[in-house]
Amino acid sequence: MALKTLQVPSSFARPINRSFIGSSSSSSSSSQFSLRPKPASARLAASVAGERRLECRGGSSLHGCVDEGAAAASRRRQEQAVEIPIVLFPSVVFPGATVQLQAFEFRYRIMVHTLLQEGVTRFGVVYSGGGVGGGVAAGEVGCVAHVVECERLVDGRFFLTCVGGDRFRVVGAVRTKPYVVARVQPLADAPPSQERGGDGGGDMVRHLVERVEEQLKNVAALSDKLGWSRPPLPFRATCSPSSLSFAVAREVVEDREEQQALLRLDDAAARLAREGRYLERRSRYLAAIAAIKDALGGHLYCNDK
Repeated sequence: MALKTLQVPSSFARPINRSFIGSSSSSSSSSQFSLRPKPASARLAASVAGERRLECRGGSSLHGCVDEGAAAASRRRQEQAVEIPIVLFPSVVFPGATVQLQAFEFRYRIMVHTLLQEGVTRFGVVYSGGGVGGGVAAGEVGCVAHVVECERLVDGRFFLTCVGGDRFRVVGAVRTKPYVVARVQPLADAPPSQERGGDGGGDMVRHLVERVEEQLKNVAALSDKLGWSRPPLPFRATCSPSSLSFAVAREVVEDREEQQALLRLDDAAARLAREGRYLERRSRYLAAIAAIKDALGGHLYCNDK
């Protein structure tokens, strides 16, 4: 495992500020990240060349023509792509999540040291899926991790406290040595008007939010009945539908493959609908366990909590 989650004292875990704190030989930097491309003459030249239009001539099939709108959209996506260091991690990181990591593998020590030297406070995290490969595949979806606190130990390890930022989709690997660097594109949710269309879309999202909240209450009540730890209940007053969907995914959903599937979705309504089905299955499972416990007079021992 390249990085591992830390259990550290609360005094270290608190995000005091947004600065990236390095060793005594490295100055602190409060620079923040944005997914903006660096100007490049080669890219600009390619963009100009790409403006040439291809025309369909008589007898040409539709499949032989280039969709200019799709080509322009592809160029825009390429221009948005940036290079970012990638950490392959055995857990899924979501926007808004606080993650505490220890960088102890040599390649990640080099990565953090390089970030310190460049005054950079972010890297990308991609779910490894339990694999042992050292690369990252195009199309994978991950999350930017913003470093809010860093401590360097005398043996060269780093303790990092990070907050999940924007999601991204991997365009392709740039290199894999000494650590993975990939070109990524920002991945944002589709606007509500485009997700479902008009006021009906807003009504559907509100219905999905209410359904998820109701299922969360059911899961919490059944967990209390069984004496199991209950999931946190996000407050809708402080959560947008998108934020609520990410909070449920990171705090309640336990299956990592399911978490990664939720991270890939670029539609808050689709995430909420999928989470509603997940919570419904979880409620039925807990209800069945509670019924068995009652039938046995309250004597039931189960490790699956």
